[in-house]
Amino acid sequence: MADPSPLEYVFAKHLGSVLRTRRQELGLSQEQVALRADIDRRHYQDLEYGMSNSRNRTPANPRLSTLFALSRALEMSIVDLLDSASKDMKEHIKQI
Repeated sequence: MADPSPLEYVFAKHLGSVLRTRRQELGLSQEQVALRADIDRRHYQDLEYGMSNSRNRTPANPRLSTLFALSRALEMSIVDLLDSASKDMKEHIKQI
């Protein structure tokens, strides 16, 4: 398996930022979002930090089904979720 690219790390961090910002806008805890999305709270925490899991420190790479579950839990469309993360990433790349 190939090592993750630097862009994968950047996108994962921006996806995590979108998840955290939206969760805070809704006034939800990480545990509440995890319960709504039917995922483990630790897994959700890792996603907010942009990590696949905290042990191996690889960038988050959630399944499509997880992204749909999170978008429902955060009361936003999957398009908005991914679009927000990609816009943030594009801004980051422009600054490099």
